[in-house]
Amino acid sequence: MMACSDSSSAKGKSVIEDVASRKPRILLAACGSVSAIKFGLLCRCFSKWAVVAAVVTMPSLRFIDKDSIPQGVNVLCDEHDWECWKSIGDSVLHIELCKWADIMVIAPLSANTLGKIVGGLSDNLLTCIVRAWDNKKQMFVAPAMNLLMWNNPLTEQQCMSIEDRGIALIRPVNGAMAEPERINATVRHFYHEKILKKKPGENPWMMACSTSSSAKGKSVVVDDVASRKPRIIVAACGSVSSAVNFGLVCKRFLEWATVAAVVTRSSLRFIDKDSIPQGLKVLSDEHDWNCWKKIGDSLLHIELCKWADIMVIAPLSANTLGMIAGGLCDNLLTCIVRAWDSKKQMFVAPSMNLSMWNNPLTEQHCVSIEDRGIALIPPVNGAMAEPERINAIVRSFYSEKILKKETL
Repeated sequence: MMACSDSSSAKGKSVIEDVASRKPRILLAACGSVSAIKFGLLCRCFSKWAVVAAVVTMPSLRFIDKDSIPQGVNVLCDEHDWECWKSIGDSVLHIELCKWADIMVIAPLSANTLGKIVGGLSDNLLTCIVRAWDNKKQMFVAPAMNLLMWNNPLTEQQCMSIEDRGIALIRPVNGAMAEPERINATVRHFYHEKILKKKPGENPWMMACSTSSSAKGKSVVVDDVASRKPRIIVAACGSVSSAVNFGLVCKRFLEWATVAAVVTRSSLRFIDKDSIPQGLKVLSDEHDWNCWKKIGDSLLHIELCKWADIMVIAPLSANTLGMIAGGLCDNLLTCIVRAWDSKKQMFVAPSMNLSMWNNPLTEQHCVSIEDRGIALIPPVNGAMAEPERINAIVRSFYSEKILKKETL
């Protein structure tokens, strides 16, 4: 574990008071993105001119080659934050790291962690550091996500939100993280121009979020839909309604469509596997991870976004509703939603305890997703709408909107 004992505890002491007399201290962090493969190279670039501490999330460890991390760079994860604390009065690692560092760089920044930062969530070492970060110090983020996620309107909103809070954005190239050399050069230039020279004024490193559209040519939604059965993703969250209804929902849609079933880990506590129609493959988080072996391989959540004409989440839990409203994406289902083409229709059928449904926050979340074009099929006293009603609403939409559009 990295020692943070040399961090300043003097109140009111300037962030940059003694920085000219020592090497700069840079906190480098990595999220769960394929671009984390380059994290070792990023650490090497910064280690040439700064003292580096590395913070990683658990998903990022799927991609980072530990042998690529330069010798002497401390790699810290969630467990270190907990192990550091034994009793009241002990130091807290994420707080000590905030005091120790001059600059923080998150590269790559995943869509999920971007959503967490915007929402002020702090459920791991990295997001706890961000939540406690001194806004007089500079933070840089280098997003990396599939182009569908990057071009999602929610991404633009979230990028604007973090920029408004003074976080500098180093834009990706077609969704791919900026090269480590460019990230290093940007931060080093800032350090020399702003910290060593202590120039006041505006921060020139705020980079505007790209709003370029990925939609070119004919819409994927209706390219050949009239010549085949519609393709529908039917997804289930962790709700008691999953137990009774998910198999029946799938059966109803299979009567007129090709169906792909997606489930969250929580929903598997409730779903009766024998109720799933024979021959229907049920996809979960493990399938998304197992699909990817190396750079260039397909990503299941992206392929499903391209394949489907419509998505239906039934039941939608209060937790997943909140994640969608906040742009979080830490499982297969929410990754599909995050990358979903807004020109295609998505339906959600919430299911939750009546106390949760009547909570004012639920209404805010529902308004948020409806503003993004997601169609809400309201529950009855908190219980999910009947499968027959969900099926009828979606089938009517398909016949009235998609087939009609195709024949024009």
